[in-house]
Amino acid sequence: MKKLTVFLMGTTCFLGGVLLGILMSPVKQGIGNNSGNTYNNHYYKEETESEE
Repeated sequence: MKKLTVFLMGTTCFLGGVLLGILMSPVKQGIGNNSGNTYNNHYYKEETESEE
């Protein structure tokens, strides 16, 4: 086989495997940004309850 054919077959198989892995993997909480930059954290919950 030509080198181009081998390269294209390898690339196609790799990308197909990645696609199948994404489609078959269990998604429990959806796909989103999990960077932790939220405004609804509860770090100071004890302080706010004691101030009331």
